[in-house]
Amino acid sequence: MVKVFSKLVEIRTLGPMVLHPLRNILERCIKESDIENGILYASVEGATPALVILERGLESLFINFLTKFIPFTGWEHGNAYAHLISTLLSTNLVVPIENRSLALNSNTEVYLLETRSVHNHSRSVAVEIHGV
Repeated sequence: MVKVFSKLVEIRTLGPMVLHPLRNILERCIKESDIENGILYASVEGATPALVILERGLESLFINFLTKFIPFTGWEHGNAYAHLISTLLSTNLVVPIENRSLALNSNTEVYLLETRSVHNHSRSVAVEIHGV
């Protein structure tokens, strides 16, 4: 029988363009769910954050690319760049679960990207796990 586990996780963020690691938090959710194999769906609330999967060590390169590709200035509205980045990257992701762990390379991290210039902001990440 397929099990379903849901949890809302609060993450304190600062930004702009700061990556906050989520892999350990997601792995704890998997352990808590008691699901061995299935899928994990994560979604961050809001129109400006993003969820990304990156190889560790490429964080600076990724942020540098984004800030050159989508400049912070020249927009009619002050944080339009943040909305655009979030739209291009996505506010949700799906990852397979195998043997009670994310089916990702061990050198891979799941990040919440805070795009706005905020300090001590709270982001809600909804985690849902389906499997057996």
